[in-house]
Amino acid sequence: MNIEVLFFGQLREITGVSQTNVVIEDNSRLADLVAYLSGQYGEVFREKVESIEGLRILVNGREYYLLGRMEAPLSDGNTVVFLPPIAGG
Repeated sequence: MNIEVLFFGQLREITGVSQTNVVIEDNSRLADLVAYLSGQYGEVFREKVESIEGLRILVNGREYYLLGRMEAPLSDGNTVVFLPPIAGG
């Protein structure tokens, strides 16, 4: 299935891209997507996803924790957004 992935902040810096499309197996979960992206961008990607305090992950605009956290099911055509907190002043 095809998943569109958007990266912001530190995760954009790690990946070097703001957007990518990936093909993962049917019936994949958010954890499977993170594992796939870690394979593409290095283990530092997974480490940041697990350690960034306040990281928001949206699946089609909905917070991942409302969908089952890392067990959130994905479907063909989903858009997943990794959005670290943004500080300003």
